[in-house]
Amino acid sequence: MNTKGWAVVTGASSGIGAAIAEGLGRRGFDLVVTARRGDRLEALASTWTSTLGVNVRVVAADLSTPEGLAATIAVCEEVEPAVLVNNAGAGWIGLFADAPQARQLEIVDLNCRAVVGLTGAVLPGMLARRRGRILQVASVAGFMPGPRASVYYASKAFVVSHSEALRHELKGSGVSVSVSCPGPVATEFQRSSGVKGTMGGAVEMSALDVAEVSIDGTLAGRFLIVPGAPNAALVALSRILPRRVSAALVDRIQRKRLEAPAVVDG
Repeated sequence: MNTKGWAVVTGASSGIGAAIAEGLGRRGFDLVVTARRGDRLEALASTWTSTLGVNVRVVAADLSTPEGLAATIAVCEEVEPAVLVNNAGAGWIGLFADAPQARQLEIVDLNCRAVVGLTGAVLPGMLARRRGRILQVASVAGFMPGPRASVYYASKAFVVSHSEALRHELKGSGVSVSVSCPGPVATEFQRSSGVKGTMGGAVEMSALDVAEVSIDGTLAGRFLIVPGAPNAALVALSRILPRRVSAALVDRIQRKRLEAPAVVDG
């Protein structure tokens, strides 16, 4: 019989979110998984139930909308989660002046508003029980300005800053907040954000590797989790580089990401 309680994972239909959900299931947590693609979630839920022996509840919802956020909060209030993983996110690459404003506002709603809403919904119960783990999935992007992805980088800076402050507020409460800041990861997220070319020379990690490091760090109560030595070095470097230099470096990388790759036959 499972005794570890429920873990809520957003953006769980693919990539890091799916890997985190599966990893938590392997560790004995029942799962509430959310994403817009209900069919993908149902297929994954069926697999996890049969292979991991855990209960899985599916919430097909768009967290960038008030309705989707409310539906997910309602399930959270039912299950009283032991773990919350705010992983769902969106991005867009290109000049801000050229960006579809609806998409930019969607990024803010999903990457920031949903994080605040879900965290605020589960935290009182965790505090009352004096136990809980919250994992916010941010990015190395949260430590530097991001020309050609300004709203995405700013949204991840919001997550990092909010998590830092919340961590301080929760000292001695039995509830911990962790923030995972991966670099480029080999998932659908890159292409859905508009990446057409290379990753600017960056080494992509697998979603599984990022998930395992993030889960272990969260359950151990660590705060800052930066998967991969190169990414940890980048975060350290960002703290000492002048912001204008960081902006120029990011701009160079983003230009490479926007370049369409050559077509190769065979």
